[in-house]
Order: sequence, then C-alpha cells, then structure tokens
Amino acid sequence: KFLGEFLHNLVTQSSLLSKGGRAFSYETTGNLTGASHGAIFTAGSDGSLTRLAVWQSNDSTTAVAGELLRQSLGLPSIVGPRDPSAPSPSNATVKFSFSLNGEEYDHFGQTMTLPYGLVWRVSVVISLTELFADINAAAARMLAYTAAAIAVLAVSAGLLISYLVTAPLIRLSHQMEEVAEMNLDVITQKRSPFKEIADIQAFFGTMVSKLMEFRAYLPEAVL
Repeated sequence: KFLGEFLHNLVTQSSLLSKGGRAFSYETTGNLTGASHGAIFTAGSDGSLTRLAVWQSNDSTTAVAGELLRQSLGLPSIVGPRDPSAPSPSNATVKFSFSLNGEEYDHFGQTMTLPYGLVWRVSVVISLTELFADINAAAARMLAYTAAAIAVLAVSAGLLISYLVTAPLIRLSHQMEEVAEMNLDVITQKRSPFKEIADIQAFFGTMVSKLMEFRAYLPEAVL
C-alpha cells in the first residue's frame, strides 16, 4: 500500500508524468510490487489475496505495457516461482513505444538491485500525445526519455529508502522468533543507516547478550 501511494503521488504531482503517465515496480517473475494506477492484488472468493502480474493489471495502460514487457523479457504468461538456475536478470534499460486508444506512449524501464540480493524492475510510461502535443515527435521522444530517466531514479530512490527501513524490521522479527526458541547463538547484528532503527537493533543486541548470560546459569535439561 505504501509503495502504491508513493508511485501514485509521484505520477500525479509530476508535471512530466501527470498527463497520462504511469509508474510501477515488479519482481523478475513479473509480479507487481507497486503501481501508480490499478490494483496489485486480486481477491479470491475465500478472501485470499493473489498478486497480479504487470500484464494482468486492471489498468489498461499498465497491462498493455506489461504484456510488451513480458514479451521483451521472455517471461511466461503464467507467473511461477523464479527458477534458481535461471540466469540473473539483465541490467539493460528496456525502451519501447506503443499505442492505446489513439494515444502514443513511451516506456522506460530499469533493473534495480536492492540489499540482500533482492532484484526488482522499475518502469515509467509517458504519454507523448498528451504531454507533447505542441512539439515535434523527435523532440517529444528525447524529452520523454529524459523525464523517464529522472522518474525512474526517483522511484528507485523511494524503493531503496523504503526497503532500507522495512528490511531491518523484518530481519529483527525473524530474530525475535529465534530468541523465543532460545536460539541465541544464531543472532547476528547488522547496523541500519537510520538512527532510530539502529537504536532498536542496539537495544535488541543488549537484550540478547543479557539472555545469553542468564542462559549460562540454566541446566541443559531446562533448555
């Protein structure tokens, strides 16, 4: 939800993207992780949520761009888990143009490597028809790619910052599960660049140290 709101605000508040533009991020399998327009989940009859692939989006512009991306990247139409033996995703920029309902669009996408080996792709779609109606096509496309590059950098920065905030908390949650089982020897510390999170990590590390001291006085039968 946070990522979707971030992308939506980026598009609607940008003079270069607000006129028919789109921004979305997705995993290398094709599953959406955030989108400025349209849902990234579909609800089943039992209330369960299933993530949508880019080409399955209920936003027509995102879906058309997603289908062209799927073909360009050679992804299967039905999303499955990534094959560990598959080659690493290319870092090449993916550019293409397409038409929809009489509108001309340009797509600009880039692979982004996040901490802990997480790889996402970030895409921006710009409407040339609405944005550059008064200038020639060549100039429009040059400006479009410049705008897209700036937008991709903004999206990537937002993704990176949000991940740097959430990843340590997710890791801390997993470590707390280990503490609950008294598996204290597997706990390792990684410092966050954010002071507030670093303070929480430091307090947690102190707690684990004191628990290890306390554990030393317990008989093995209790453990």
